[in-house]
Amino acid sequence: MREGGFTTLPALVRMFALSAALALAVGGCVPAGANRDPETLVAVESADATSFNPLFTNDTQSTIVQSLVLEPLVSFAPGFKPIPWLAASWQGTPDGMHWDVRLRRGVHWSDGAPFTSKDVVWTWKTMLDPATGFLYQGQFAYVKDVRADGPYAVHFDLSAPNATFITYALNAPILPEHVLGAIPDAQQRSTSFGQHPIGTGPYLLQSWQHDDRLVLVRNSHWWHGDVSIPRIEMRIVLNDQARVEAMEDGSADFYDGANSSDYLSLKRDAPYLRFVHVPTLYAGMIYLNEHVPGLDDNRVRQAMLYGWDRKDMIDGLFHGDDLIGTGILTPALADWYDPHVKQYRYDPQRANALLDEAGWHRGSDSIRVKDGRRLAFELMMPNGNVLGQDEAAEFQADMRALGIAISVEQLDFSTYLDRTNTSKFEMALGSWGGAVDPDQYTFLACSQTPPAGNNSMFYCNKRVDHDLVMGLRTVNESKRRAYYDDMQRVTAENLPVLWGTFGYYRAVFSPRVVVDTRSLSPDQYAWLNIWHWRLGP
Repeated sequence: MREGGFTTLPALVRMFALSAALALAVGGCVPAGANRDPETLVAVESADATSFNPLFTNDTQSTIVQSLVLEPLVSFAPGFKPIPWLAASWQGTPDGMHWDVRLRRGVHWSDGAPFTSKDVVWTWKTMLDPATGFLYQGQFAYVKDVRADGPYAVHFDLSAPNATFITYALNAPILPEHVLGAIPDAQQRSTSFGQHPIGTGPYLLQSWQHDDRLVLVRNSHWWHGDVSIPRIEMRIVLNDQARVEAMEDGSADFYDGANSSDYLSLKRDAPYLRFVHVPTLYAGMIYLNEHVPGLDDNRVRQAMLYGWDRKDMIDGLFHGDDLIGTGILTPALADWYDPHVKQYRYDPQRANALLDEAGWHRGSDSIRVKDGRRLAFELMMPNGNVLGQDEAAEFQADMRALGIAISVEQLDFSTYLDRTNTSKFEMALGSWGGAVDPDQYTFLACSQTPPAGNNSMFYCNKRVDHDLVMGLRTVNESKRRAYYDDMQRVTAENLPVLWGTFGYYRAVFSPRVVVDTRSLSPDQYAWLNIWHWRLGP
């Protein structure tokens, strides 16, 4: 999943252990805030969501707001244990090819309509129909058939066993058949559902002023019971300092996904706040469109990574609070991460030698040229973040020293996301990750290029394809590990992207937010278990 920002703003992780990170710091006085509604939780976010429709989104910010309105069959408890949600139970055959799922009774959509097996079957039929354009359709192609066995039971037939069936398939959000069922799949993208959703979750969308604020209110039909916080206001604040000031003056309660500079500044100047600092499953990177001449040569890609001084960037821009990235799986996914892959420590001499070997030689302006073409690329990034701009500028300077010209284009996030998802870029600053499983099929498989999947780089390696397919078909964990170890080794040599940094999810809470960290989900950090929160004075 694409992150709702870029490498300096890790915002989603599905595998971590939150312990005492939310302990209240001692000292300082708490500002009261001005003109605050005491029953409203105010969160400051660095990017807006794009849609409430999960069929057509793959960005973190949209996933967060979707999780407050829509729900899956299976959710997760701390420690990544699947737990019943809209499903009351599930049972598979010994060969893993057939699954029966019993649905929870008494659930209603926010408009009062009952939730039944029709909703589950329709959602799955629509996801699997290529005409829909679902970005993760390839992830679930092994689901051969889905049918209802009465109003509260669903049967799944698979074409092959799949290790991610429970964690991925049953975790997919369910959509309302009575609202969307009459619309042809090819026209689903053009419906208004993404801006006016109906869900079974704890909140309803009350209003949405794009790039400004999004307001959610309590869903009186929620099956799980009442929620403590009646109203949530997400303010889209593009300016870093404005987010810091909102936490300092008490006008905001929650800074979601703080960058390292803001996080450290608030810890120093506002010790009365509460702080979360946990590893993220997001790998920061620079996407490379391998249909662009130059970027299609792995020697050029390796040279860029050798010539990018990531340690200096981390020490300077991130205050030493990130790690050098080595691949698509991060250290937070401890059971699967392989630290013994090829490393690219800063080595401009090696970088220059690779570029010479690839036939790119310096021209009169010191920019390298081959067959009359300059080694020059445009780096696309979202706007509104000073650290991201500084990161791009440092990369630009490092590449210039190698004889590679980089121009930077800043776009609003929705345009950036659309162009990334449709491969309308040369290079793009971003990140990818957020899953409890090591599978990367839709991101790296040769067949998963837009619009069928998320491989917007057009990366294709047959050995990686084999690892991805076998990793999904192999249920035994120790046997699976061999395939993902190989995937990491191959993609460290044959680069699909430029690995950037492994970061942390950082969040800041007002003392008036009462939350027990032991209840937080490993899915979207705090947001997924928002109903456990309370607001104090």
